[in-house]
Amino acid sequence: MRNKSLSLAVSIAMILLVPAIFYGYALNSTAFDREFYKKEFLQYGVYNDLQDYDVDSINNEVLNYLKMPGNNELMGTDFFDKREKAHLLDVKILIHRTLKIYFISLALFLILAASLAFLLGFAPKIIFQRFLLILLFGCTLSLSAAFLLFAVSKTDFDFAFGLLHKTFFSAGTYTFNPESEKIVVLYPESLFSDAFAKIILKVIFPSAAIFLASLAVMFCFLKENFLEIFTGKFRR
Repeated sequence: MRNKSLSLAVSIAMILLVPAIFYGYALNSTAFDREFYKKEFLQYGVYNDLQDYDVDSINNEVLNYLKMPGNNELMGTDFFDKREKAHLLDVKILIHRTLKIYFISLALFLILAASLAFLLGFAPKIIFQRFLLILLFGCTLSLSAAFLLFAVSKTDFDFAFGLLHKTFFSAGTYTFNPESEKIVVLYPESLFSDAFAKIILKVIFPSAAIFLASLAVMFCFLKENFLEIFTGKFRR
């Protein structure tokens, strides 16, 4: 009875970790995708607006600064003023906190997976069933959040973008004048809208694929236990 309760708790924890892993991976792979930025700079005329500067070199310096842990000093380039550099430092701290959650979630998922196998007595079929169920519900959570975020962003991205800044940054530290502060010229809001859409798609496609695959396996190969598994009546 104790093992059954513990295995249920572990299974629920793993389900909740699935979205954190998907979104962490999507954020990490999009935020530091240099080819993505090049396409965006071309699309929104950043190269023309900053034709006196080496845009790719400046962007690479920003990405290297944001990606490398430990160095929380203001970055050295003269392209940004002190206030812009302070905002980039705030962004760097937020990114690393988010990625820390991602890596911790991934490690914890693997630890819980090993623990679950032990609690289920290393019975292959029962473990297989339970993992299918975890993936099914975990992907459902990921997809639900993705569609909600997509709907909000398409309805009013300005509101969502503003809310994000108000939540994580101090007032007055994230508004810039494009006439005198080049950070908003280098990174226009449309770029962030496209990045957000890309992150959502990177969550939707693998989540949907794993969801459908898990459902197909359950239905085709575990017919006798499908309803029991689907309704959450865990075994052992």
